[in-house]
Amino acid sequence: MVKKIRQEVTSMIARALFKVDMKKSIKLMFIFWVILVMYSVVIIWMFDPEFSEMLLQYQQMMPELMSAFGMEGETNSLIAFMNTYLYGFLMLIIPMIFELMLVNQCVMKYVDNGSIACILATPNSRKKIIITQMLAILISIVILISATAMAGYLSAEILFQGELDVAKYINLNISTLLLHFTISGISFFSACFFNEEKNYLAIGAGLPLAFYLIQMLSGMGDSLDKLKYFTIYTLFPADYIISGEGNVLFYNLMMLFLAALLYSLGAIRFIKKDMPI
Repeated sequence: MVKKIRQEVTSMIARALFKVDMKKSIKLMFIFWVILVMYSVVIIWMFDPEFSEMLLQYQQMMPELMSAFGMEGETNSLIAFMNTYLYGFLMLIIPMIFELMLVNQCVMKYVDNGSIACILATPNSRKKIIITQMLAILISIVILISATAMAGYLSAEILFQGELDVAKYINLNISTLLLHFTISGISFFSACFFNEEKNYLAIGAGLPLAFYLIQMLSGMGDSLDKLKYFTIYTLFPADYIISGEGNVLFYNLMMLFLAALLYSLGAIRFIKKDMPI
């Protein structure tokens, strides 16, 4: 059964293109992974009571600024501390930048510079090509988030053995992964829709960044609070995971649905659209 599934998956991808895309991705991924691990270790290390108290004072002195960057919330446990100072900002913005660059080089660049003509000249169908590119993107995101989460777990165990709530940490990273599937889905759809890189950057990169700016504004005061309903980051149930309240499964399913929809619509558009070849 497993062998049959493997054969079916293999038949759906263009191996040479997949290897090229993954090679590009790994080089880019390593840079972003190092950045994320560095910040993760520093933030976990800062869970020390003295640093925690200092950060709490910053929250009290500059509540609107700290809230805008997602650095407002409970810090009484290691998982809550990580959620506030790592998953409230860095684990959102840094992987997002990686995804915007990854989709650009795996999909948009081929069309914009005309090299897609060479790829389409191979025996591979458009469907096979776009599925290959889509898998390369999704696998790369899974690796980045998973490798970062593992580094965070090891750091927490070394620095504060036994203090990390592993179940909540796993759930937090699953939701983070689904959020980034959704963000990359926006970029993927845009890359499949447009034929020029400038248009991709305006929508595929501009929209996720705009969503994050809206999220920041929504945290700066009561009058702006309703802006959070105009951004996909509202679907990220990190606070519910930490508190143990709220329907986390519902939000995860919503993000999964949006990601699947965006990737599917993007693939359909790529298969049917006219390209400058």
